Amino acid sequence: MALFDFAELSAKLSENLSIKEILSGNFSAFTAVLYLAISIAVYSIVIYHFYRYVARRDCFKPSMREHTKTIGFLKYFFLFPFVVIVFFLGFSIMLLFLAGGLGPEIVLSTSFAIILAIRICSYYTEDLSKDVAKMLPFALLGVFLVNPSYFELADIQNKINQLPELINVAVVYLIFLIIVEWILRIGLNIRYRIFPKKE
Repeated sequence: MALFDFAELSAKLSENLSIKEILSGNFSAFTAVLYLAISIAVYSIVIYHFYRYVARRDCFKPSMREHTKTIGFLKYFFLFPFVVIVFFLGFSIMLLFLAGGLGPEIVLSTSFAIILAIRICSYYTEDLSKDVAKMLPFALLGVFLVNPSYFELADIQNKINQLPELINVAVVYLIFLIIVEWILRIGLNIRYRIFPKKE
């Protein structure tokens, strides 16, 4: 038994095919598809740069000046906390959109866990950390494309309004992230002293 009747399908295709309608100049469907394609491309480009940066082991390029270690230390001491805040906000906002029924405290803790996992993986291999970092943003894009009604603006606004109540928890997470980053960096330096990098 055939899955479909080829003759009936061909008849329906020839019945619905209209050269006049094709040439009528009604491009409303094309405009919507073009808008969607451009939106996906822009989102993907932003995510591409975001996840590649968050997944790098060395967030700051090494300085070519003298006193490189001192400059590197100062960059990580003063600038890295701001970078962590941007990562944390980025993943929290993405999770607010993605996590339908989750409360804001779970969104914050999950964002923290994702960033921590990415940073730990970046000290193992940057390829793995890139895979982990791009997983969530592209999952969000997939959910939106399959089910645009999944995102309810009122629910997202409600969660955003609750976030200021969790500022103390967020600060603790950020401090912990910075401490873990320092531990990983110190561990990497110890490893390079014991097993020097091959030139």
